[in-house]
Amino acid sequence: MKKLVITAIAALFVSAGFAQPAHNAATEAMAAFIDEASQAAWLQIGPVEAFDFIEQVEPFLLDVRRQAEFDEGHIEFATLIPLAELDGRISELPQNLDAPMLVYCAVGIRGNFGLVYLKMLGYNNVRNIRGGFGAWTAEGLPTVP
Repeated sequence: MKKLVITAIAALFVSAGFAQPAHNAATEAMAAFIDEASQAAWLQIGPVEAFDFIEQVEPFLLDVRRQAEFDEGHIEFATLIPLAELDGRISELPQNLDAPMLVYCAVGIRGNFGLVYLKMLGYNNVRNIRGGFGAWTAEGLPTVP
């Protein structure tokens, strides 16, 4: 009996080691893509380059910060859709999946999540402003109070 209990406990521990959530591979893939997005030059744009891009191209500018952060200051012509609300406000995004878009947050992290989400929706011409609004203001670029 003792041997049976030990065998059952050992089997339980072994099977528990293999019991992983079904989304684990997807979660890891998403984390890897977000990490890649934060490093990839083709998905990021510096604040000064973004300023020039905004002046020349007039992209859809998406601020994914919270309302209070936006109210303290933002880039002119930015549309506020907080990251937590993005899924429910897709209708406010450009219908053209090739439309130029820039995403930003406070320091770049939420912006990267927004960028990845927009890429998953099929947007082809979207980049995150590297360093977010903090980097923008550090460069002395214009803001709206």
